[in-house]
Amino acid sequence: MKARPGRLLEPWFAPFGLINGAAVGLAPILFPLVAVRYGVGHVGLVMGAFNLGAFAAPLTGNLADRYHAYRLLAIGCAAVSAVSLWLFPLAGPPAQVLLALANGGAFAGAVTVANLLIVERRPQREWNRRLGWLETVLSVGQGGGLILAAWLSGLAARTGLLIAALVPAAAIPLSVLLIPRVTGRAPAVPNAPAPGESSPGASPGARASHRLASVGHVGEWGPASPSRVHHLHQQRRPLEALHSAVRLMRGGFGWMLAAWVPAYAGTAIIFALYPVLFSRAFGVAPRSSALAFAVIVFLSLPLFIVAGRRSQRRGPVRVIAASLAARVVLLAALAAFAAVGHIPAVLPLAAFSGIMFAWSFLSVASPALTGQLCHGAEGDAQGSLNAASGLAGLIGSVVGGLAAASWGFPAALAIGSGAVLVGLTVFALTLLRARRH
Repeated sequence: MKARPGRLLEPWFAPFGLINGAAVGLAPILFPLVAVRYGVGHVGLVMGAFNLGAFAAPLTGNLADRYHAYRLLAIGCAAVSAVSLWLFPLAGPPAQVLLALANGGAFAGAVTVANLLIVERRPQREWNRRLGWLETVLSVGQGGGLILAAWLSGLAARTGLLIAALVPAAAIPLSVLLIPRVTGRAPAVPNAPAPGESSPGASPGARASHRLASVGHVGEWGPASPSRVHHLHQQRRPLEALHSAVRLMRGGFGWMLAAWVPAYAGTAIIFALYPVLFSRAFGVAPRSSALAFAVIVFLSLPLFIVAGRRSQRRGPVRVIAASLAARVVLLAALAAFAAVGHIPAVLPLAAFSGIMFAWSFLSVASPALTGQLCHGAEGDAQGSLNAASGLAGLIGSVVGGLAAASWGFPAALAIGSGAVLVGLTVFALTLLRARRH
């Protein structure tokens, strides 16, 4: 029988919604506004470090698998998020980079814990529906964080980030009260293992993976959303893990990564510089740009359903190609708007909306294509894609900040558009061409 929505929406989603709101709602608006006092290039370094924090997800997953301390890990992630927000305006440039890295790591770790609280406690047939509700809560948290950031951006930096720190801090008592205890025993309703996978009670040397076929809603700042952290714990020797990764790079998935990295890096430029870019290039106050971002987030939620249907009907290859093409055009339009200057704010905001809406389709189609290209090794492949996203986010943020500092915002956006065009070209000449043949 299909479970009712009320049963799929669990109380323990709340603390993770707060941590997510702080990480992808508050930090991406407030961090750049504070860091820009050391230059636009420093903003790129800070947001690049935040993206790099996604690499904390595997470590958190391993700790959760080993000790089953989900509640303690969630509390730790919330505490790190709160402390990093509070200390950020008090720190110098090197410390700000480290604090942004810690904040991104806390976000990635918390979302991994949320992911595992579903896959370890619920039958496999319920995973995707429950993850869909979890990601809806996370998206609401992001929208709420952006609305709060609109108010806090008008306050002094120390006051604004001190208040912002209260959001993840509130997740600490909620985690204590709401997150259920999970023991090391198999769940009451066992998860049916997928072909080629071991059961939860397999021997220590066996492969244990959790395959999730859902999609991510939390946006470009969240390559570690529940559906995009396809948790994989493998007790293998390092050389065996390296050999497995190299084997995945052969064939279609290797071309997908070759296209994904420049495309993701090119778009990361605008997300790293968002509030500073709109303030200095388009004359949009941070309060207005944060509110606009919140509206865009809420408007994009229904598009994930549309994207799923489109990907099912036309195939993920065509959906990815069309989405990348849209981003090339929209980033080029933003570069032109920034070069012209003194244009109505609705034009750059509309272009940014289109870039965000394209993510709805990319986030649905990319896991689907990964599964098609790496059938039987989806967990390894999705993990590689997430790692590539984190690395690409770092590269794009740093390059965009340095380019904007040296040559101005139009040049940075033009570089972003060119990088996405490179990714689209690689994708079209390999996977799209093969699909047509």
